[in-house]
Amino acid sequence: MKKQKWLLLAALAATLFACKPNQPVNPEGFSVGSGVLVLNEGNYQYSNASLTFYDPVADTVANNLFYRVNDAPLGDVGQSMTLVDGKLYIVVNNSNYIYKVDANTMVCDTTKPFRLTDFYSPREMQFVAPNKAYVSDLYGSQLWIVNPQDMTHSGSIEMGKATEKMVLVGNELYVSNWSNTFVQGVEKNTVQVVDVNNDVKVAEITVGKEPNTMAVDRNGHVWVLCEGATWEADGENPSLWEIDPQLKTPAKRCEFEGTALCVRANPSGDQLYVINGNVVRRFDIATLSLSETFHIEGEPQSMFYNMAVEPTTGDIYIADAKNFVMNGTVYRYSNDGVLLASFTAGLIPSAMLFK
Repeated sequence: MKKQKWLLLAALAATLFACKPNQPVNPEGFSVGSGVLVLNEGNYQYSNASLTFYDPVADTVANNLFYRVNDAPLGDVGQSMTLVDGKLYIVVNNSNYIYKVDANTMVCDTTKPFRLTDFYSPREMQFVAPNKAYVSDLYGSQLWIVNPQDMTHSGSIEMGKATEKMVLVGNELYVSNWSNTFVQGVEKNTVQVVDVNNDVKVAEITVGKEPNTMAVDRNGHVWVLCEGATWEADGENPSLWEIDPQLKTPAKRCEFEGTALCVRANPSGDQLYVINGNVVRRFDIATLSLSETFHIEGEPQSMFYNMAVEPTTGDIYIADAKNFVMNGTVYRYSNDGVLLASFTAGLIPSAMLFK
């Protein structure tokens, strides 16, 4: 739910959309191998989030996978995914829960806890140990601590602000403060740092307005893309900031016109890709400059919404949400910007991960 799409239908009760523990699961013989999983957000309050799997070797795609396997929809707004030890954790934002499913069959294990609830509005999940993960929250000022093994809450850290994206550098967690819509009276231009050994906030770093995604380069530096909030009276252009984790000092390295939605690092960590409007641009960290020749440009009717980089090949996957009411498309490009393939996903494709 990057931008809420206020629609007319009311949300159905969340209990209708859980995996059904008293009914048999029909996995249709699915076995999800190597490829990319795409989480389709669906429309806000329509409870039509879905899961897509794409096999780049066979060039095959399976849509609506979670529903076909578990005979139940994911829920209201598929936000993010995390894959650890053969388990896929799917954060469903407006339904306020996290699913735990088998990453190979997509089956909810109904004999064990498979759904974690009691958040305000969960966004992202970051593992720091097999039995410990953090969950950010858009509506509250707590950073949640959970145990993914038994799917329970184990604590929280008071951050004073809403939390969004997270990246781990050593024993420190960097957390972006993207919005102040639901936590009033605070600035939305900071990145907070948490000591994961002691579960305490140790720093707050001022960057540009509305920091959204972050990436870590080959030097362990954190790069923060800020949307800028140009629509506000005191708004600013989108910008890219570099944070040295030793000094905790930020430096603005680039400014963009228009909009900027996502930053990702290439596998070697020496280049960054940024969605700037409907174009993907490349930034070189050695020269601190944008490439003059690298451009992946969308069609006029497209809407580049999210991006992921395959960690081995460096292929760039771009999610095109189109008009937010029709099924989107995911494009696969080589690391030098050549289109290799595309496939139809679900409604508002966004988060992607590789297995």
